[in-house]
Amino acid sequence: MGREGDIMIIWSGWGILVLVFAAVGLVIGLPVGAAVTSDPDMATAISIICAGLTMGLGSFLFARQMEKGTGRVFIDEQTGQRVVVGRSAGSLFFVPVRYWAYAGPVLAIVFAALLMMNPAASDAAPAAVAPAPVDMAPADSSAA
Repeated sequence: MGREGDIMIIWSGWGILVLVFAAVGLVIGLPVGAAVTSDPDMATAISIICAGLTMGLGSFLFARQMEKGTGRVFIDEQTGQRVVVGRSAGSLFFVPVRYWAYAGPVLAIVFAALLMMNPAASDAAPAAVAPAPVDMAPADSSAA
């Protein structure tokens, strides 16, 4: 039985590198977001987008490097057919690494957009503003 708050990460092969690419992107994105804007929500959104783009680029380049080549050729004894088996870069949460190159940036942009549409709780309730004074003096009726 798991304890409350336990997290399970499922990967095969080199799929765990997708998370490493995302962490590197986040480390790069944090100072970039802070340098671009002073708004903490916007800075966090920029950091998330940097993480997604880095994860996508890293996953794309890694999968392309791992899966290049023709692969090994086997001959099925029963049918005599040739079967080509290529190398795999692995998977993370049952999604092959090559698809994280596209899913990562899209998910990062969606999360960043949600963050910008729903600001932090401290910004949600603005401070009370004093009402503007209203002049209640009667209008001058002698001008008629």
